[in-house]
Amino acid sequence: MKKKKIMIQLSIRGMLMSILCCLVVASGITGMSLLAVAKPEAPQQANIKKSLSVTAIPVIKQEAAVLVTGYGQAVPVHLMEISPQVSGTILEKNKTLEQGGRVAQGELLFRLDATDFKIEAEKAAIKIKLQENQVAQLRISLEKDDGRLASVIQNTLLSKAEFSRLKNLYDRDRVGTLSGVEQAEQSYNSLLDTQKNLEKTIALYPLQIIEAQNNLSDARSDLKTARLNVNRCVIIAPFSGRVTEESIEVGTYITLGTAALTLADDRVIEIQVPLSDKEAFERLGLRKDTNNKSWFSNLQKIDCQVETMTGKVTARVPGIVHRTVKYDPSSRTLYLAVRVNREALAHTPDAIPVMDGMFCKVSIRGNPVSDAVKIPGSALNSDNTVYLARNNRLTTLPVVQIMEEGDALFISGDFEPLDQIITTPLTHPIENSLLVISETKKPSKKTEYAFHTGDTP
Repeated sequence: MKKKKIMIQLSIRGMLMSILCCLVVASGITGMSLLAVAKPEAPQQANIKKSLSVTAIPVIKQEAAVLVTGYGQAVPVHLMEISPQVSGTILEKNKTLEQGGRVAQGELLFRLDATDFKIEAEKAAIKIKLQENQVAQLRISLEKDDGRLASVIQNTLLSKAEFSRLKNLYDRDRVGTLSGVEQAEQSYNSLLDTQKNLEKTIALYPLQIIEAQNNLSDARSDLKTARLNVNRCVIIAPFSGRVTEESIEVGTYITLGTAALTLADDRVIEIQVPLSDKEAFERLGLRKDTNNKSWFSNLQKIDCQVETMTGKVTARVPGIVHRTVKYDPSSRTLYLAVRVNREALAHTPDAIPVMDGMFCKVSIRGNPVSDAVKIPGSALNSDNTVYLARNNRLTTLPVVQIMEEGDALFISGDFEPLDQIITTPLTHPIENSLLVISETKKPSKKTEYAFHTGDTP
């Protein structure tokens, strides 16, 4: 009975515990529901789009001259290799005759030993006297023999008549003797031989005189050459210039034609600039010369500037398109010769001179373009594109560079109204990105590129 009672108590206790657990769970669910209902609703976060903040300038089209750029090395127009025209020993040398030294026109460069040439000149002078005497003697002899010939001819005629008379008397009338006739014949023949020999001698005189005159001319030429060689022993500077190479020493023997030194005239420098077909004919507008004086007309009227490429130190001086050098069909390249005159540096006293061997940039002004846009040089990308703000979106536009003006550039491209050129440096921006233009700058007014046209070097 006790066991049964205990079992009933345990069952009642288990039921009570189950009911209690259910009540606890139900109260928890009810509490959470009440809390969920009582908690205020969290505000939804707005969807904010990212944008780029940039500065830009408006696209303003203006007229600008096309600037064609080429590069080349500067060389002197007058570069001469000085060689002696005679062989000899060097007796004297100019003290300033060394590489880099300067000499004035007409100044002594070096002098050779002229002793042998002076002796040849003396011999030629003596030979001239002998030949002059021979010509005079032949002419006197010719005059004398001409006078003798007339007398000999007269005596020959008389002797012939006497011979004929004696022979006729002897043959017809047997008057006289045979020996007398033979003596008369011998006398006639002797005079006849004398006449013929004298005539031959006289006939040879003109040839002998001509030969003597030729020998006289040769002697005079020898004297002239000898005297010229004496003068050639003194080598002077043909023009004022700079010594670029020199290889002579006093006391050494130098032969005819050996290069002694090289002299360069730095007053006029020339740069040969290669240009493509498009640059030469479209941008510069070169046209055939109708007067057939050169390939193209009015080259000297084309404005150009020469700028030295010597690191940070540069010089910009005016140049002149002197001529067209050649056209290379394989590369379709036209070469123009641009000259710089030292006198042009007077307009730019602070500029360093354009020197032999310098690598130069040549800027040639071509036909004007009416729709050019001026931008800062930093706004042009390396692939010849610019970033635009078009409808507040980033757009990449390919452009063509027309000319360079200091730190600014002139470009052309397919711009649309209200386009703005982004001037803020951007690195790999995403196309069509949303833009916020924080500042709009107006481009500076166009300044003229300082071209100066001088006289043709």
